Amino acid sequence: MRRILSTILFIFLLGQSSRFGVPWWAIAPIGVLAGWLFPMHAFRGFLAGFLGGSLLWGTTAAMLNNANDGILSAKVGLLFQGLQGWQLVLLTAVLGGLLAGFGVLTGRYARDLYVGSKPND
Repeated sequence: MRRILSTILFIFLLGQSSRFGVPWWAIAPIGVLAGWLFPMHAFRGFLAGFLGGSLLWGTTAAMLNNANDGILSAKVGLLFQGLQGWQLVLLTAVLGGLLAGFGVLTGRYARDLYVGSKPND
């Protein structure tokens, strides 16, 4: 449980501190780094990465949506079969979670290949 929370906080805090100077896909290398530093079983690692990435991208999308009263997300949502603004924020959170989750899995498997050990918990 401690590693899961550490991974979530690591992804969220490192992502928040670097979100203005890096491209959107930078969540994947952050997830890889988290998977390398906090090794755990595959499902737990993916879950921690998914929650951290969802938290990061969801809060960012919600803040941006709130800053312009949902006008932009409503217009962009029309391009996606008429999604509402909050649905677009939720979709953004899910996509960020998937990207970070697969990044954590990649870091975990890379560590297993390089170090050759399995996580203890």
